[in-house]
Amino acid sequence: MSASSITLTVISRTAVTLAVLSALSLATVLVLYFQEISIPPIIMAFGVFGLPLAFILAGVVVIGNISKRRNS
Repeated sequence: MSASSITLTVISRTAVTLAVLSALSLATVLVLYFQEISIPPIIMAFGVFGLPLAFILAGVVVIGNISKRRNS
């Protein structure tokens, strides 16, 4: 396995983990909001910024795979 394959694997697993955790935090925000409980800022920030960051990482993986395929 090449170094670029290992890097892309790590980035893709990070993107998936980040997307799942961000979706869970957004669900938590909704539950806390409807129960009229104060939402911790870290959960709100992770929900707001986690999902876009996961999509950016997924885009990096797609571009990296396209580049790797063109070079081979």
